[in-house]
Amino acid sequence: KKMKEKNIHGRIFKKLREERGYKLKEVAGDVISTRTLTRFEADETSLSIATFEKLLKNCDLDSFDYLIYYVENTEIETMEFSKRMKSYIESGSSAEIVNECMKELKKSDIKFSERLDVLNFMQLIEWKGSSELFDENKRIIKEKIESTSKLGWSEIYGFIHLINSASSEDYSVEYIDKVIEDCLQNIPIRNALSKNLGVAYCDLLVVSLSFLSRNGYYKLVENRCKQTLNIFNEQPFLLDKTKYSIDVIEILAMVYLCQNKKEGVELANKVLKYRNTLAESINNPLYKQKKDISYEKFCEVNKTGIDFEF
Repeated sequence: KKMKEKNIHGRIFKKLREERGYKLKEVAGDVISTRTLTRFEADETSLSIATFEKLLKNCDLDSFDYLIYYVENTEIETMEFSKRMKSYIESGSSAEIVNECMKELKKSDIKFSERLDVLNFMQLIEWKGSSELFDENKRIIKEKIESTSKLGWSEIYGFIHLINSASSEDYSVEYIDKVIEDCLQNIPIRNALSKNLGVAYCDLLVVSLSFLSRNGYYKLVENRCKQTLNIFNEQPFLLDKTKYSIDVIEILAMVYLCQNKKEGVELANKVLKYRNTLAESINNPLYKQKKDISYEKFCEVNKTGIDFEF
């Protein structure tokens, strides 16, 4: 297999090599010629993954080291657009965000990661307008994600945005259940990389369970929620385990309350008590807002006639 995004990897590898003080000849070794390495670093050619791993070894690095460095440096390259967008968000300039995102989508050389950025910012401002550009962007992202067997971080979060606003017409219950199964298999912690990737899969899992819940697949979502909580309990090193457990318990509570089951009140009280304690201990209005939203959602679907206590 050849490395993708050759226009990024060569440049970043050169920066990494020079920062570590290695000369071209030292790194090329007996793996490739210095001329080929020079061409790679100039983004004029690509290398096989096996060859690239040998070059990393000659720099006393492994693939994980490079991945961390790669993510940090590619983020720097896209920071200008993100900084501009964040400043607009802070100032409440939704119109500016829409205009900037439209400009990005009109570029002939737009990368998939930039398409995901646009989707992310449009979701953040909860834009309800209509645009063929944005619809086309969502379609391209949806098709790319559905054809990819192993998702990366940005793809997972792009997928989260798609599912979060999707209806049963966009995705079948069988497809979402398959996504949940993939999440459950990718959450377990195996190494430092999977520890961080596990968090992304937890976020995807929560929106997928919510999809099933709001579309009325109560029995399926109940079974999947219980299965998820069992897996969480078996993962002592899962980041934000308590937060994700509460999110899943909240979905399960909603499912029970919709069906007039008293267990829903018990679970809702647990969620509200946790969110209330968090809001009181951390001076951040977002936590209080989240507790209030949870309370309102529970009240809307509560068919038991029993009041919540927290």
